[in-house]
Amino acid sequence: MRIVCVTDTYVPEVNGVVTSIDAHTRILASRGHEILIIAPKYGAHEDSPAPGISVRRYPSFSFATNKATRIALPTIMSMARQLSRFEPDLVHIHTPLSMGVVALLACRAQRLPNVQTYHTYIPDFMQYVELSRLLRIDDLQDRVTSSLVFERAIESGAWQRIVRSRALIEERADEVLDALLGATEDVAEERQELTARFAWRYTRMLYNRANQVVTPSLTLKRELMRHGVTAPVNHISNGIDLDLVSRKTSYESTGRILHAGRLGTEKNVDVVIKAFARLAPIVPHAILDIAGDGPARKGLEHLVDKLGLSSRVRFLGFMDRSRLATTYRDYDFFVTASTIETQGIVLLEAMAAGVPVVGVRALAIPEIVRTGRDGIVVAPFDEQALARAMERMLAERALRERFGRACLEDVQAHALERVVDDVERLYALTAAEGR
Repeated sequence: MRIVCVTDTYVPEVNGVVTSIDAHTRILASRGHEILIIAPKYGAHEDSPAPGISVRRYPSFSFATNKATRIALPTIMSMARQLSRFEPDLVHIHTPLSMGVVALLACRAQRLPNVQTYHTYIPDFMQYVELSRLLRIDDLQDRVTSSLVFERAIESGAWQRIVRSRALIEERADEVLDALLGATEDVAEERQELTARFAWRYTRMLYNRANQVVTPSLTLKRELMRHGVTAPVNHISNGIDLDLVSRKTSYESTGRILHAGRLGTEKNVDVVIKAFARLAPIVPHAILDIAGDGPARKGLEHLVDKLGLSSRVRFLGFMDRSRLATTYRDYDFFVTASTIETQGIVLLEAMAAGVPVVGVRALAIPEIVRTGRDGIVVAPFDEQALARAMERMLAERALRERFGRACLEDVQAHALERVVDDVERLYALTAAEGR
């Protein structure tokens, strides 16, 4: 098959979406499929794709709240030309931002079947990104380009709104949000409720126009169906390469705890640090290592200093996946307080190393980490409960080993080759629907 993958995030950016796209397309190409990846351009980065994969980049500018993330604004005509030249059997849209929206419109114009993966839980994501910040583009000094997508835009194709005054768009951001929601009579409602309503309307608008929808967890599948997504929804894990992860050989305590991932506000790493602050006096030899980088790092480092934990909490910085894959086994357990995980590749990697997990009861985490079997799951934002779970995990060697061995068994369901088999079958079904 000839397959186009469209994404708003790609290498050199590092996140779960990029990891999934890269891993899946490499295997698909090795099986004889021809792949075109369409993504934003990242500065001077040069692509060196695997055989069978080509990459088309669009000029982009940095995202207001995260300089590592890029926003591209291709025209529908330009995207349609790319699709026409490649002549795909189907288009796989991985992200719901500008690239994904334009690709969807181009697919509809050319009557191409599309698969859409719901990688990001949009309602929670939008709670962390205020509209006024989302629309502030510091790189463009004389104009702000804002893509506001709503129902009529999909039908008419008039999806871009050009706003020339940065001051105006920041001043009137709340009005824009209310207008998009159709909620001018409900302005007294809580902002969080308005944001969630907009997020689900936006979600339905996009994903109900897919031939097939993919979610990496059953939890997300149920959420989409509960909130009105009527397109066929398929649960297919993102998967991981189990052979890349080094397995734990001993469950003797080291006192070392690992958190890994992007250091963004939405990951709630501050909750992990505060929970560790409760644990530190009780377990004097415990060490918390934080692997990863991101916009919240400076604030987290300040928090560690304020709590007097500089010698006990270490920031390891960015680690590529190959290095991280050999690191998990050195720790007693993995910890996360994130409430927006649609699956969590780092959780799967830790489990593949035989490392138990302490997490929170939010979105897909309880589905991946079964409490009492693969680790311990507690209520979100409960620092005391998280600290108690961490203390117990450090104290009980037999518990760590039992959980770790269960992790090794349960993660087999997420083996990458098996996952790509499922993706391949879904592609064949979708392509057949489009003929």
